[in-house]
Amino acid sequence: MKKRIRREAFPSLAAFLRGYLHEDFLEEHGSLRGAVEAFCRDASVDERRQLVAELEALLRTLHDHPPRELRRFVTAELGSRWEPGSREELAGLLELVRAAGP
Repeated sequence: MKKRIRREAFPSLAAFLRGYLHEDFLEEHGSLRGAVEAFCRDASVDERRQLVAELEALLRTLHDHPPRELRRFVTAELGSRWEPGSREELAGLLELVRAAGP
């Protein structure tokens, strides 16, 4: 049985996506990596840790959901203009955040 994904469970992720992966993120940051690096420069250690925790939780929650549901949730529910095509791309975002901060 699929676990329901709730937007309210991911406030830090929603704030990150809206603040850094918005419609102009490529022009502003150049790439996904650039947006993550900008976030990590701006965020506190606790904010980075919370984002990592929420990305990990989302990956666990999505283990049995198709990629289109991931894409819809990240864009429509959380407000991102970055559209992950797979759990692997979301895991790549998690690894970028982990690598960019303490």
